[in-house]
Formats: sequence, C-alpha cells, structure tokens
Amino acid sequence: MTWKGWISALGLFIAAAAWTGCQTAEPAQPYVCTDDEIRIGDTLTINLLDIPEPMIDKQFVVRSDGTVNLPYLGSIKADKKKFGEFEREVKDGYIERKIFRQVTVVVKPGDRFYSVGGEVKAPGRQIYTGQTTALRAIVTCGDFTEFANRRKVEIIRANGAREVMNCNDARENPTKYDRQICPGDAIFVPRSL
Repeated sequence: MTWKGWISALGLFIAAAAWTGCQTAEPAQPYVCTDDEIRIGDTLTINLLDIPEPMIDKQFVVRSDGTVNLPYLGSIKADKKKFGEFEREVKDGYIERKIFRQVTVVVKPGDRFYSVGGEVKAPGRQIYTGQTTALRAIVTCGDFTEFANRRKVEIIRANGAREVMNCNDARENPTKYDRQICPGDAIFVPRSL
C-alpha cells in the first residue's frame, strides 16, 4: 500500500470512529438514588426526647470514618444506614447501656447538595430539595451557555461512578434519557470544540 493509501485508510478510520461517536447510545441501567441513606459528610439533626433534659435539634456531622460521636454513647456507625435504622440503633444503645430507661430518637438530614459546573450560566452548589433530574438541575443554574457541549454532559455520582449523558436526546425523550440526580452528585457541562 502506498503512502497516500495509508493516509486515505487512516482518514476513513477516523471518519468512521467519529460517526459512531455521534450515535445515540441506549441509556445505562438507571442509577438508584438513595435519599434515605446516611453518607459521610452529612449533617444530622438529632433529637432525644422523653428524657429528663431533652436534647433538641443538636447537629452532628458524619465523620470520614462513617461515625457520629453522640453524648454518653461515643462513636456509633452511621454511614450507609437508613435514617430509621440509625434511630433504632441509637435508641437501643441508650437503653442497653442503661443511660436512659426510655428515649425517643428522631434523626433528620441537614441540607444536602449537588453541584453543577462548566458551561452553565450560573455554576455552583444547589440545595437538594427532593427528586430532580440532570436537565432540571442545569436549568436551575441558568441553563447552558452558547459554548456548551450538550451531547457529553458528565454526571459524577457521590459514590464516584461516572455517566455521560446526551442532553439533546434527554430533551427529546426525558423519560428515557434524562438522569436522576442525587445528593452529593456533580454535573459537569464541557465546552464544545
């Protein structure tokens, strides 16, 4: 094969690779958002009621080792537990150690956030107020800039998993292509070339 033949073959290969990159891929398995799960870095508001001196609206941060340091109990594991499960464990800990004969424990999450960056008009951290999607999150940040690459929006999950989403497809068919956003997720909109 001649030098020109190699260049032609290489050009065809690059064109074929670019063409397949423009096709719409079927969405991956939907990411399951766990709103009711405690995570490292969460702020928890804990109330201890039905005791002689109630502890009301005391805030605790889940430390990097996944524990919370509670009065009279010390460190107790909280990471990856449901709120109701954690409430029962705290209550059982106080009763089993005979600190209180009866106690009611109420645990609520503090503010949780997701972030949107890159080519949006007002990038930043947003308060997670409940179920939302990537398109809604981008709109709350002022929508795309004119330089945004809407076909390769990256979602970085709180657990480190990464997804690439085509927002053009998501606007055409949101039930199929728009992704759910969870607390701790980050959305990055790259610049188009």
